[in-house]
Amino acid sequence: MSVGVVIVLVIAVVAVLTLVGVLWFVRDSNKRIRTFARSSDLVPGRPGRAPAEWADSTAPEALLHQRVRYAIADVHRGAVAPAVPPPADSAVHGPESDLAALDDAVFGLDDEIIAAAQLSGEERAAVLGELEPKVAALESLTGKLWDAPSARRRELIDATTSALRR
Repeated sequence: MSVGVVIVLVIAVVAVLTLVGVLWFVRDSNKRIRTFARSSDLVPGRPGRAPAEWADSTAPEALLHQRVRYAIADVHRGAVAPAVPPPADSAVHGPESDLAALDDAVFGLDDEIIAAAQLSGEERAAVLGELEPKVAALESLTGKLWDAPSARRRELIDATTSALRR
């Protein structure tokens, strides 16, 4: 066998293995995303109290609920398998126990969203409008943790927890 044929075979095998790896990654990622989207978990591993139909509804209260779910899931996921790894001393690294009070505040926020959904027209829109900045504060937490040094982890989580409870 000539060296040229061996090189072509090696390249072909590497290309096939790379393609299989990419396909497996895409399939696995889609499966995990669909599983979470269909679940009733508000905080990963803890079911919420919102109606099940909110998982794919486009009603304003359902969209706020979905934003809360994905934001807290990002906080919990933190540095796990991002496309770009966080800095070594990033506040995104830390124990899950740091998130206990935040998780409770997230359930409180979701309960406020559920209660707002029971209101009528303008009153519901006003209350949901007041809750939107709280949801935005939760959504920004992962980025803040990513950029901050680990010594600020507790401070950032506590500040967001306080913002959700106001």
